[in-house]
Amino acid sequence: LREWQFDSEERVWGKFYNLFTDNRIKLKELIIEPGKGMSFQRHKKRNEIWFISKGSCLVKYSKDNPKDILERNLLTEEVFHVKQGEWHQLINPCKNVCHIIEIQYGESTSEEDIERLFYYENN
Repeated sequence: LREWQFDSEERVWGKFYNLFTDNRIKLKELIIEPGKGMSFQRHKKRNEIWFISKGSCLVKYSKDNPKDILERNLLTEEVFHVKQGEWHQLINPCKNVCHIIEIQYGESTSEEDIERLFYYENN
């Protein structure tokens, strides 16, 4: 039923569902497949809050300089805040699927507001 109720998009790292959208907020469920990851990216017009609803993942992030990358493991029920302009990347190095509730908010929640530095490569 979820497939009919909510818009969804397939990605190389998994899938996402658009659960709610208005003019300043978008609520999504991200599903990241094992061994997959998103690009290292930032947004100029929005912030994001991630709530890990099932599984775990690794986040790589940098406040401003993309050469100074920090890493943090996120477990079920943990929260991570990505502020506008900060570099970030979600990776699922685990054997189980990771589900994340993402809240986007700010001037724009458009999918076009993405500056990618590099793509995830599973080595």
